[in-house]
Amino acid sequence: MSDNDVDKIIKAYREALHAFVNGDPEPVTSLFSTRDDVTLANPLRPPQRGRADVENTIRAAAANFHSGSIHFEEVSRVITPDLSFVVQLEHTEGMLAGRDGVVRSSLRATMIFRPEAGGWKVVHRHADPITTERSITSILAN
Repeated sequence: MSDNDVDKIIKAYREALHAFVNGDPEPVTSLFSTRDDVTLANPLRPPQRGRADVENTIRAAAANFHSGSIHFEEVSRVITPDLSFVVQLEHTEGMLAGRDGVVRSSLRATMIFRPEAGGWKVVHRHADPITTERSITSILAN
Protein backbone atom coordinates (compact mmCIF):
# COMPACT_ATOMS: atom_id res chain seq x y z
CA MET A 1 0.00 0.00 0.00
CA SER A 2 1.19 3.48 -0.80
CA ASP A 3 0.91 7.02 0.51
CA ASN A 4 -1.58 7.56 -2.30
CA ASP A 5 -3.84 4.87 -0.78
CA VAL A 6 -3.87 6.77 2.53
CA ASP A 7 -4.64 9.98 0.68
CA LYS A 8 -7.60 8.17 -0.90
CA ILE A 9 -9.07 6.98 2.42
CA ILE A 10 -8.73 10.46 3.93
CA LYS A 11 -10.44 11.98 0.90
CA ALA A 12 -13.14 9.29 1.01
CA TYR A 13 -13.76 9.93 4.71
CA ARG A 14 -14.10 13.66 4.15
CA GLU A 15 -16.58 13.01 1.33
CA ALA A 16 -18.46 10.60 3.60
CA LEU A 17 -18.72 13.32 6.25
CA HIS A 18 -20.57 15.47 3.71
CA ALA A 19 -23.23 12.74 3.59
CA PHE A 20 -23.11 12.40 7.39
CA VAL A 21 -23.94 16.08 8.01
CA ASN A 22 -26.92 15.54 5.72
CA GLY A 23 -28.19 12.66 7.85
CA ASP A 24 -26.71 9.71 5.92
CA PRO A 25 -24.39 7.59 8.13
CA GLU A 26 -23.72 4.77 5.65
CA PRO A 27 -20.75 6.24 3.74
CA VAL A 28 -18.97 6.83 7.07
CA THR A 29 -19.77 3.39 8.51
CA SER A 30 -18.50 1.71 5.34
CA LEU A 31 -15.02 3.14 5.94
CA PHE A 32 -14.60 1.73 9.46
CA SER A 33 -12.81 -1.50 10.24
CA THR A 34 -14.98 -4.58 10.68
CA ARG A 35 -12.61 -6.01 13.31
CA ASP A 36 -13.58 -6.27 16.98
CA ASP A 37 -10.92 -3.76 18.08
CA VAL A 38 -12.40 -0.83 16.12
CA THR A 39 -13.12 2.17 18.37
CA LEU A 40 -14.98 5.47 18.18
CA ALA A 41 -14.89 8.36 20.64
CA ASN A 42 -17.37 10.92 19.38
CA PRO A 43 -18.44 14.00 21.35
CA LEU A 44 -21.92 12.62 22.12
CA ARG A 45 -21.21 9.26 23.80
CA PRO A 46 -18.50 7.53 25.80
CA PRO A 47 -15.92 5.65 23.73
CA GLN A 48 -17.34 2.66 21.87
CA ARG A 49 -15.55 -0.56 20.91
CA GLY A 50 -16.59 -3.19 18.39
CA ARG A 51 -18.22 -2.88 15.00
CA ALA A 52 -21.85 -3.04 16.20
CA ASP A 53 -21.42 -0.35 18.88
CA VAL A 54 -19.43 1.87 16.52
CA GLU A 55 -22.10 1.57 13.80
CA ASN A 56 -24.91 2.31 16.27
CA THR A 57 -23.08 5.40 17.53
CA ILE A 58 -22.46 6.69 14.00
CA ARG A 59 -26.11 6.17 13.04
CA ALA A 60 -27.39 7.87 16.20
CA ALA A 61 -25.10 10.87 15.63
CA ALA A 62 -26.02 11.25 11.94
CA ALA A 63 -29.72 11.27 12.83
CA ASN A 64 -29.15 14.70 14.40
CA PHE A 65 -28.15 16.37 11.13
CA HIS A 66 -29.67 17.51 7.86
CA SER A 67 -28.95 20.13 5.22
CA GLY A 68 -25.34 20.46 6.30
CA SER A 69 -21.98 21.36 4.84
CA ILE A 70 -18.51 20.76 6.20
CA HIS A 71 -14.99 21.93 5.52
CA PHE A 72 -11.65 20.81 6.90
CA GLU A 73 -8.39 22.25 8.19
CA GLU A 74 -5.71 19.59 8.24
CA VAL A 75 -3.29 19.89 11.14
CA SER A 76 -1.09 16.85 10.61
CA ARG A 77 -0.81 13.63 8.62
CA VAL A 78 1.56 10.72 9.20
CA ILE A 79 1.78 7.70 6.91
CA THR A 80 3.56 4.44 7.71
CA PRO A 81 3.11 0.99 6.17
CA ASP A 82 1.20 -0.33 9.23
CA LEU A 83 -0.75 2.63 10.64
CA SER A 84 -1.47 6.15 9.47
CA PHE A 85 -3.31 9.07 10.97
CA VAL A 86 -4.70 12.48 10.25
CA VAL A 87 -5.52 15.28 12.70
CA GLN A 88 -7.96 17.87 11.42
CA LEU A 89 -10.48 20.49 12.40
CA GLU A 90 -13.95 19.91 11.01
CA HIS A 91 -16.19 22.96 10.63
CA THR A 92 -19.88 22.18 10.11
CA GLU A 93 -22.83 24.36 9.24
CA GLY A 94 -26.37 23.07 8.90
CA MET A 95 -29.61 22.10 10.52
CA LEU A 96 -30.14 19.96 13.60
CA ALA A 97 -33.17 17.74 14.01
CA GLY A 98 -35.78 19.41 16.21
CA ARG A 99 -34.12 22.82 16.09
CA ASP A 100 -34.86 25.86 13.96
CA GLY A 101 -32.16 27.77 12.15
CA VAL A 102 -28.68 27.06 10.95
CA VAL A 103 -26.11 26.06 13.56
CA ARG A 104 -22.33 25.94 13.36
CA SER A 105 -19.92 23.67 15.15
CA SER A 106 -16.27 22.74 15.03
CA LEU A 107 -14.56 19.54 16.09
CA ARG A 108 -10.97 18.53 16.60
CA ALA A 109 -10.68 15.04 15.11
CA THR A 110 -8.01 12.37 14.94
CA MET A 111 -8.46 9.31 12.74
CA ILE A 112 -6.17 6.30 12.71
CA PHE A 113 -6.14 4.04 9.66
CA ARG A 114 -4.68 0.60 9.01
CA PRO A 115 -4.52 -1.62 5.95
CA GLU A 116 -7.21 -4.32 5.89
CA ALA A 117 -8.39 -6.60 3.11
CA GLY A 118 -6.68 -4.71 0.31
CA GLY A 119 -7.46 -1.18 1.48
CA TRP A 120 -7.17 1.22 4.39
CA LYS A 121 -9.90 1.34 7.05
CA VAL A 122 -10.59 3.60 10.02
CA VAL A 123 -9.56 1.70 13.15
CA HIS A 124 -10.12 4.62 15.53
CA ARG A 125 -11.69 8.07 15.45
CA HIS A 126 -11.73 10.60 18.25
CA ALA A 127 -13.59 13.91 17.91
CA ASP A 128 -14.25 16.59 20.49
CA PRO A 129 -15.22 20.27 20.52
CA ILE A 130 -11.88 21.58 21.80
CA THR A 131 -10.66 23.83 19.00
CA THR A 132 -9.45 26.79 21.03
CA GLU A 133 -7.30 27.13 24.12
CA ARG A 134 -9.04 26.48 27.46
CA SER A 135 -8.11 26.86 31.09
CA ILE A 136 -7.33 23.84 33.26
CA THR A 137 -10.56 24.44 35.17
CA SER A 138 -12.57 23.57 32.05
CA ILE A 139 -11.73 19.89 32.57
CA LEU A 140 -12.49 19.68 36.29
CA ALA A 141 -15.41 17.51 37.37
CA ASN A 142 -18.18 19.35 39.20
